[in-house]
Amino acid sequence: MAEKKNNVPPRIKALRLFHQDGIIDIISGAVLVNFGFDILNQSETTSLYTWIPILLLSSLKNKTTLPRLGYESLGRNKNQIKRWTFFPAAGMVLAMVVLGIFTLGDHINFQKLVILPFPGNSRNLISSSILAAALFIAGYLISLKRFYVYAAAALGAGLISYLFLPVYFPFFLTAGVMIAYGAHLMITFTRAYPLDDRTKNNEK
Repeated sequence: MAEKKNNVPPRIKALRLFHQDGIIDIISGAVLVNFGFDILNQSETTSLYTWIPILLLSSLKNKTTLPRLGYESLGRNKNQIKRWTFFPAAGMVLAMVVLGIFTLGDHINFQKLVILPFPGNSRNLISSSILAAALFIAGYLISLKRFYVYAAAALGAGLISYLFLPVYFPFFLTAGVMIAYGAHLMITFTRAYPLDDRTKNNEK
């Protein structure tokens, strides 16, 4: 096990460290909460509130993460670090667009094309499957295993809601898990990398 950890490329280690602050989890969870309210309010398109948390991702990283870690511990490549913020934000936008098409409006009537062997609401299973796939892909691309857990939670909640719970249930449940664990990560991160200590070290 130790050898496998040592074989992790430095770029992957830096990427994991960059996202160890829990910000991406909290932001993603906030987006899902707002999207869940869009479903609850029977909106045909995603509301402005759904997009606002995504806009905060870069500023939170710049104010919370980078002052504590510094560019040196992240590989000194500023453009690469900017991409580590941009691509997750772009992924959230893409995921919300796809979910909006298939969950809110379903203008292409995709739900009628899906025939399942058991009685239930296909809309629930379709939306949760898309969410689970998005989280799984995100976990793979940014090398964060906890996103696989989020994906499993979304899919499991979708299977339950398919049978007897409303379509917004998987989104609220997954969001709750992400925000709770993201808050835990942020508390741990800020304690491990105090801002004052880091600033003093940079001044030296």
